[in-house]
Amino acid sequence: MSFRGAQFVRVRVNWKSLCPLCRGSKLLCGKPRCPVIMDYEIYMKNIMPALDKDIIGNSPPSLFIGRYGYPKVSLGPLVPPEYGDTSIYGQPEKWINKSIDDILMLTSKLVYGHKRLDVSAARREDRFYLELLDIAISKYSPEVEMHLNKRPYKYIVFSEDSTPFGPSGPLENLRLGTLRIDYRIDRLVSDYDMKAEDAVYKLYKYDIPITTIQRVFSIGGLGVRKNRKIVPTRWSITAIDDIIGKRLLKYVRTYPLIDEYLVFEYSALENRYIALLMPRHWSYEFLEAWYPGTFWNRYAGVPIIYSDYELYRGRTDYAEIGGCYYAARLATLEYLTKMHRQATAIIFREAYPGYLFPVGVWSVRESVRRAYRNPPTRFRGIADSLEYVFSKLKISKERWFNASYILGLLLKQEKLSKYLG
Repeated sequence: MSFRGAQFVRVRVNWKSLCPLCRGSKLLCGKPRCPVIMDYEIYMKNIMPALDKDIIGNSPPSLFIGRYGYPKVSLGPLVPPEYGDTSIYGQPEKWINKSIDDILMLTSKLVYGHKRLDVSAARREDRFYLELLDIAISKYSPEVEMHLNKRPYKYIVFSEDSTPFGPSGPLENLRLGTLRIDYRIDRLVSDYDMKAEDAVYKLYKYDIPITTIQRVFSIGGLGVRKNRKIVPTRWSITAIDDIIGKRLLKYVRTYPLIDEYLVFEYSALENRYIALLMPRHWSYEFLEAWYPGTFWNRYAGVPIIYSDYELYRGRTDYAEIGGCYYAARLATLEYLTKMHRQATAIIFREAYPGYLFPVGVWSVRESVRRAYRNPPTRFRGIADSLEYVFSKLKISKERWFNASYILGLLLKQEKLSKYLG
């Protein structure tokens, strides 16, 4: 696929032959708009003309750490060429009600200046590493000057585990201006004896945003000094959701059961989320259905359902669904912790064709959080609650039952077939 101004844009989309065959004109992927062309046009019109080798602005603050070449990885700050409070660029928790176009605009403005370091640099703490650490623990948007060895270029890459990405270039020099440290974080960064998991949970109890905790964990700023290492951003996102979730689960298992069936709903970014809580001991399942033309269903003519689950004792292996599983689980455990109650939880997600490209795991966490903030629909019995759930979803109840392990268990225990036909 070629573009005008291609020297500033590089496309990485593993869609076999669809993109070269379509070139954004035939919409062969089934989407109402071509996400590649959409990202390209926003970048070329609004961002690229303002960029040069010298990038000066206030970082949200934000960092990115790649995973390719591990244990030697690329890392560096994300800086928009803007002054003042740029925190919105680094707080995806606040993007949930924005449009896809708005999110693309925000992410495309963040310029990524990168160098390669071994992940053990978190223990050596050289100058470049310490500058990145200062950015990571900043309370407000620090002043940053980056000199790149060439004008930054933009990769257009789509991944469910990361947000859309702005332009990038190799970093030659980095200078920090005025910044203010968040001393709640700094105290834990300076504690070389506390385990990383304990420090993460302590930051969470301080009401530090999840994105901030992920950033500090990713740069290797927490934990016993001899064990500290830089963690790729993609891995750290799920790690934080999992660490906090497991800690909350220890408490949730000790709480009494809820006494009714609760259904919560929320829709955002062409995604529908429904959470069903049942008065049973802890177990959890996340099911997501991707409609034709969406990122994880490019070729099938019908929606594809993916699922994963855990029973009372949790799980020790990694969920095949990936980060969305842990993000939705954390939101669920937060609600149960707040209520001091225990339940079996099933989260249903339908991703519709208007969801042009994945914007990151954060969208699942924040959507499910918002679902639990809405007043629930209450039921006394399981059959009525499930009938209501399926009436709110577009995919048939038979397909959901076939895809769900926990619903299958309930079917055997409760003989639900006599209620659900």
